[in-house]
Amino acid sequence: MAEILKANCRICNYETSFRYGGGRFDFQTFNPVPAYDKTTEELESVNYKLEKDNPDYIFYTDEQLKGDNEGKYIFQNFDLKLNQVNNYCPKCKNYSLDFRSYMFC
Repeated sequence: MAEILKANCRICNYETSFRYGGGRFDFQTFNPVPAYDKTTEELESVNYKLEKDNPDYIFYTDEQLKGDNEGKYIFQNFDLKLNQVNNYCPKCKNYSLDFRSYMFC
């Protein structure tokens, strides 16, 4: 099931929201996952089904963008796992970005 997540950095107060996971009828072709765009240096919601091999993106499900999750909840979408806390912040470049569930779609 898709959900809207909010991201908030504890250090620089960077905020954004994004959709995570496909819906009931489109999950086989549309699976939005947060990704770090290496070109713009921004967090974007990207269709994993189409862009998973694109070298311009690093997905937040990749260990490279994850810090210590401190035993917290993991947002799981099939085999993709997203940490709740201590993710890479695109603004201040620290592992201080936290994700919170905001709404189910």
